[in-house]
Amino acid sequence: MRFIIFSFFLCLLGCDTEPPKGNAAERILKSANGGDFRGVNIGDEAKDVKMKEDAVSVYSMPDELVYRISPDHEDSTWYEISYNFNDAGLYDISLDVYPKDTNEVMVLRSTFITHYVEKYGECKFYNGYCQWRAMTENGHIVSITLADSLLQSPRPRLRVNFNESDH
Repeated sequence: MRFIIFSFFLCLLGCDTEPPKGNAAERILKSANGGDFRGVNIGDEAKDVKMKEDAVSVYSMPDELVYRISPDHEDSTWYEISYNFNDAGLYDISLDVYPKDTNEVMVLRSTFITHYVEKYGECKFYNGYCQWRAMTENGHIVSITLADSLLQSPRPRLRVNFNESDH
């Protein structure tokens, strides 16, 4: 009996109990759902975003929808997504990622850069942030900006901003 209990504890120590993470950027952005961001497209109406977004709604106004993804498992990272609308539809998306520490910010930053480089090509670096300018599948010119708060704030944060650009 002691051998069985001892074997069980060895397995607990040696077994990987955390679920596989996969590509964090693709999982957060829900690339498999298509669209520009989590299954939605620049130009979509608020009602379309509400139907496609499965995160918890924390704020809803005609010109802005805010959602939050709470931490799961042992990871204390949480996310807040803001969708902004004008008369033409969705024009701005901000994703704020609040990881547990600065190391995780750097890992996520690298993962997001790799994701967007594969999708839109090399980014341009400006004073600590990375930016792409691209055309979406439905013909909107967008600016995608990736920035971290490591120099400005004591709380680790990574921000991805997806904004329709002027032509």
